[in-house]
Amino acid sequence: MTALIGDPFGDGAFLRRVNGIFRDRARQERYVSDALERIQIVLRLLDDLRAHDVRRILELGANPYAMTLLIRRRFADAFDLLLANYFGETTRDSSAVQAVDVDGQRIEFPYQHFNIERDRFPYPEHSIDCVLFCEILEHLLENPDYVAGEIARVLRPRGFVVVSTPNATRLPNLFFLAQGRSIWEWYSDNGPYGRHNREFTVIEVQDLLKRHGFEIYRSEVRNLQRLARRYTWLQWLRPTVWNEHLFVVGRKSR
Repeated sequence: MTALIGDPFGDGAFLRRVNGIFRDRARQERYVSDALERIQIVLRLLDDLRAHDVRRILELGANPYAMTLLIRRRFADAFDLLLANYFGETTRDSSAVQAVDVDGQRIEFPYQHFNIERDRFPYPEHSIDCVLFCEILEHLLENPDYVAGEIARVLRPRGFVVVSTPNATRLPNLFFLAQGRSIWEWYSDNGPYGRHNREFTVIEVQDLLKRHGFEIYRSEVRNLQRLARRYTWLQWLRPTVWNEHLFVVGRKSR
């Protein structure tokens, strides 16, 4: 089992000082606790990709900007970040700005607003070095091939896509199923995109990228949270298949 990363850069304390996005401190704390390690893993992947001339990055689903803030904090001006969000049909503006406050400093996030499942991405072909497609795949309602095709269209030749998503075959899911309990989330107050609508295995994610002209540059299935004691002995049987989270990096073939 892969060891947990920890927080050597103080990223968690930094994110807890951000004001202006979360409704209350309890929600903010839950998000930071749940998301910090997976974001740190993506940051490590980005650090590696800098050696491949990755500069212009498109972050899909940037809100609540935790990843955005940590990219800026860790890498300063090394990357040119483009941000995209989707808040539903009632939001008509194609571009807008959100802002947060960190230690008394206002930080603005201009973003493009569009539905990645239905709309053409508002970026020219071959104009992006890397697309961050993190914690989105499991929320999609329709065929993910459209999204993967648009990601491939806007990426330059030999550009990268970074996918992170929960593993459909993670051990707690199997444990709940064995008990006759559902693994599906309840309906969300945030609309149809507010819950996990379909989770994927690592082979499915790899196949999705390969169908759209990507080579698999890196692929990892790992745990983010410490397993409850009742799971640990089972984990030894099939650690890779039953680990919690998928991280797959695809490189565009041409």
